[in-house]
Amino acid sequence: MSLLGRIRGAARRTRFLVLSGVLALALVAVLVPALLLDADESPACRPAPGSADALARDPERAAEALDPGENITRTGPLKRLLSTTGDPLCDGAEGTEPAGRALVAATTGRTTEQQREPARPHTEREARVAYAVVLLLSKGSEHYRPDFPLGLNPYLAQMFASYIQDTSRAVMRGTPHDWQHPTATDEEADYGDGSGNWATPFPSGRDVHVVFPEFETAQKVIRRVAASPRAFATLYDAERARFAWYLERLTDSAQEPGTKAKEGITGTELELEQSATVVAELMASRTVAVKDGLAPSLAEFDRAVLRHTRGLYHPADHRVRSRPSAATLAQRRPDASPGRGKRATERLMDGRVQLFTVFDAWARERGIPEGRAERLRGQLDARYANALNLL
Repeated sequence: MSLLGRIRGAARRTRFLVLSGVLALALVAVLVPALLLDADESPACRPAPGSADALARDPERAAEALDPGENITRTGPLKRLLSTTGDPLCDGAEGTEPAGRALVAATTGRTTEQQREPARPHTEREARVAYAVVLLLSKGSEHYRPDFPLGLNPYLAQMFASYIQDTSRAVMRGTPHDWQHPTATDEEADYGDGSGNWATPFPSGRDVHVVFPEFETAQKVIRRVAASPRAFATLYDAERARFAWYLERLTDSAQEPGTKAKEGITGTELELEQSATVVAELMASRTVAVKDGLAPSLAEFDRAVLRHTRGLYHPADHRVRSRPSAATLAQRRPDASPGRGKRATERLMDGRVQLFTVFDAWARERGIPEGRAERLRGQLDARYANALNLL
């Protein structure tokens, strides 16, 4: 090759090497930041406020600090505790645990360690905090679904269980259209015509009820709460305990004592339909949790619920006349063990089995007239099926 050819070849090789170097540097400039981002791609989160631990140990102080006021306008402290704006609350010991414990203290009047101690009737302040928690957490993004951290679920479930009568009512019926307040006392919820009480079928005369915002709002929050097996078990136990509590206080003709039928529908029919709706909602919640990737599978979810449940609940075989505070309903001791293994899991997680096994045994033991029992059973079944179809 001539000298000129060798010079031209060397020039081409030099240009190629330079171009390759430039491309390599460009790739480095693009890839290195991307690799660094992938190495630390966890989304930013915020820890709970430093005051959360102290509030979690002092229920009275927690309720006072987080109280949103009668008009629910002072929500700043709760927003900061729950990180409802900006970066979400961190999961675990620095975020959801102290925040959740503070919520339990503020809304139930007991610390998380005291949850097995006898509950006292809720105060106006505690009920207002519970109302504001649901209002704030109901704000969602995709399809209006709430997206608060799942680490809050066990604590929120304890809160809802403490207000299980109000929670159950919110899922089924919402609140009277003419009621504009976040709370109501037993006395305020009495119908003036003597036909009953819209807040509870058996008022103790001492309770303050939380009147959750629109039933769809509470429903959305409860559905996400129930996406965790432990939280699901807490809510499921509480509603089944409420179901037994209700049945054992009815008369031998399956009526609420001293009440009148309202617009052709008895309080008994409404209450039984309410339990059917709540159980159906819980069952649907676990299906949604699996579909959304929040739970691995229905089988694993159901086995975990069996591990967390307290047991089975049966009404007494005689009429019970006491009227305990609604705050104590979820504390009812189970009447039987749920059992172990696949068969026990299937029976526990079949809502129809749980409802009808309890109802049929109660009707038989109490001697409820056959026609009346069949009518109530049919309505219970229809409401359960309809609720599942609508969810």
